[in-house]
Amino acid sequence: MERMIEKEQERSGGSKKTPWPRYEAAALGFRNYWYPALLSRRLGRKPVSLRMLGEDLVFFRYEGKVYALQDLCPHRGMPLSQGKCEFPGTPTISCCYHGWTFDITNGQLVAAITDGPDSPLIGKVQVHSYPVEERKGVIWVYIGNGEPVPLEEDVPEVFLQPDTVVASRITVRKGNWRLAAENGLDPVHATYLHRTAWVSFLLSFPAWRGRVVPDIDGRWVGYKDDLVWECEYPGLGRFPRSRRWWKRIPFGAGDTIVVHLRLPGFLRVTNWPRLETDHYEWYEPIDEHQYRYFQFKVRRTSGLGALWFRIEYQLLWRWLADKQFNDQDKWVIALMEPFYAERAGWNKERLFRQDVVLTTWRKFASENARAVQDRCTS
Repeated sequence: MERMIEKEQERSGGSKKTPWPRYEAAALGFRNYWYPALLSRRLGRKPVSLRMLGEDLVFFRYEGKVYALQDLCPHRGMPLSQGKCEFPGTPTISCCYHGWTFDITNGQLVAAITDGPDSPLIGKVQVHSYPVEERKGVIWVYIGNGEPVPLEEDVPEVFLQPDTVVASRITVRKGNWRLAAENGLDPVHATYLHRTAWVSFLLSFPAWRGRVVPDIDGRWVGYKDDLVWECEYPGLGRFPRSRRWWKRIPFGAGDTIVVHLRLPGFLRVTNWPRLETDHYEWYEPIDEHQYRYFQFKVRRTSGLGALWFRIEYQLLWRWLADKQFNDQDKWVIALMEPFYAERAGWNKERLFRQDVVLTTWRKFASENARAVQDRCTS
């Protein structure tokens, strides 16, 4: 494994040819996929604008249904999200500058107010319209060309089941989305970085993972490993130095916690932060230097079980797991960002043998992504 990584580094260091060229080009993410945009409860009567994958979108709700357009009036480039509906009872938005009016259901120009009712532009101008679906309290949008694939093609089946309860948290974070995705998949950072997390108080962490083997299961990239709980480091001593008596729960032992990452860039952690609960993370590029971080806790339950799950999440896991634990990841990703953004870190990084999982993911993404998002499409 070490030799494989060294060869990859030799090939990538200072060279334009790398083992994962499309991945290196995907600073703005991958195109032709469904992405979560915002929670349903955030979209009411007023339009909501978002930047996703370098594109500016505006979301509308009309008669209970959600629509999305490019947030750009083609006349002079004004954001349509700054406009208003001048014709009550119609699914339209009028640009705040000159009153160009678009049908929000398809993006067609239906009036140019300041050019009169007989404007020759009507029917000849169109704003890009994005396919949208609203499921499980989340508004999903397809960023791509042509007819979208079914939502079920890109979102795990269990996530959309009728008896599945979803609890969520969304934040905007500094750094490129790829750093966040790789951090989530990284098999060894948790056993060191997260030792000090509050949720780790009762957890016993291994010193290192003795053997990490990449594992590709269909669309998912994961790994299998062997845990070494403590060992002697030559000339330095033992690590961990001592085991505290209250740390009784072995972190990651057996198949309790399983981590997988898939395209276009979201993570699944089974049985985290407790049994029968799965944790999902979407790393959605806003631009090259920041990403929208979706955290979903998913459990199959109903009735009182669903109510208890929501209460448990709000009072416990939202703060212990989704905030304090994962904010440690937020911290290191922000610190890494200048190295990759300003100092050619993708070519200068010096990987070690445990990173074989990350290089496997990079190759997988480069070879299997439907399309790369670039500035030309944004």
